[in-house]
Amino acid sequence: MSKGIVKVTKEINQIPDFSSISLIGDPGCDGLGASTMSVFAKALTCQKTDFSIVLGDIVHRSIPSLYTSVTDFVNSVSKNSVYVLCGNHDTIHYDEHFGLRNYLLYNDKVLFLFLDNSKKKFEENTLSFIKSNISKFKRKNIVIFFHIPPPSAIGENTIKQEEWEKMKELILPFRENIRYIICGHVHSYYEDKIEGMNLIVSGGGGAKIEFLNPKIDKQKAHHHIVKLFFNNDDLLIHEHIPLESYKYTEELKDKNTLSYLENAFANESKAHIKYMLFAGEAEEKGFPGIAKLFRALSDSEYYHAKNHCYVLGKMDTIVNNLSSARDGELFEIDVMYKEYIDYCRKKNQGLSTCTFSDSLEAEKVHYKLISEALNSYSKGKDVEIVSYHTCTSCGYTFSSISSQVNCPVCGAPFDRIKEVK
Repeated sequence: MSKGIVKVTKEINQIPDFSSISLIGDPGCDGLGASTMSVFAKALTCQKTDFSIVLGDIVHRSIPSLYTSVTDFVNSVSKNSVYVLCGNHDTIHYDEHFGLRNYLLYNDKVLFLFLDNSKKKFEENTLSFIKSNISKFKRKNIVIFFHIPPPSAIGENTIKQEEWEKMKELILPFRENIRYIICGHVHSYYEDKIEGMNLIVSGGGGAKIEFLNPKIDKQKAHHHIVKLFFNNDDLLIHEHIPLESYKYTEELKDKNTLSYLENAFANESKAHIKYMLFAGEAEEKGFPGIAKLFRALSDSEYYHAKNHCYVLGKMDTIVNNLSSARDGELFEIDVMYKEYIDYCRKKNQGLSTCTFSDSLEAEKVHYKLISEALNSYSKGKDVEIVSYHTCTSCGYTFSSISSQVNCPVCGAPFDRIKEVK
């Protein structure tokens, strides 16, 4: 098989034997920003499967340049072939870039049917396609792919029942061989049975996750792929694979690229804070228009920094994020600020001593709060939701101010202490 996007030009496509495949749902529904694409990159590379299938919505808007961008991206990242299912967002230019909307893949063991219901219905050509081929290419393992799910006990945002009835009539005679019906569209994850057939709905390949109802398993709904592979009886089975603990590091092996990303992250982070400070200064001096401009720039720089951070693989599991934050606070308390304060005092540098000392006191509170959160999380619990406040003079953190009149570190009055929204 080739590497990267496969443009399907024939309805009937024979494929070689394979061991496993990856299924990736809705990678492009939040745009093609780097933080989203970093999830997609993990989805494409986290498992050594023979090929991948994108379950629709590889782009969110039918803009020609987006199709070119995502194709170039997949071709550079993926190590194997990637087949695409038509979704409801990537319809207008789909044919030009990915080929046919109704097609099948088959070998001696499997039949994969890719069907178009991107308009929330099965067109006559789609129904005719499956009617002509499901019997002709019947296999031990039949998997049917279409983007928008059928109605089920769990599902929301589905096709109408009358549309599902049209499809059901054609496939029910083959129910014993249909291992799965697999859909995307819903940015979540659930499994169900309809008419005795296994349904998997997976939209965790990059888009923002949705928790539609209490029946959704929130842990499984987070970014993930689905892996299909054969058991000892040569029957296809599946595994849900969370992406949280995987990292895409191929590009970080290049020392120059790593250095560029680190520098860009640091500079964008600094710009975010600097522009917020500039906005506050402009506001105080009576220039609200300039203040708003700086806040807009600061917001933009934040998302630049976020994207670089995701590409660098700095985002991790909650427990690792808490551990990393705690270790960072401890370093600032025991090493960094202690060293800085000692030096500045010896040099009689009062202003620098002041800013370092104020920060040190806040870091002690941060360490305590993070340690408590880590302890709670290790027991499977969240921390209590309380009101947090910050001293806008020195940066001290309060988890409660019920008896507070002044900041205990810098003595700032109560009106300089703001609640964290």
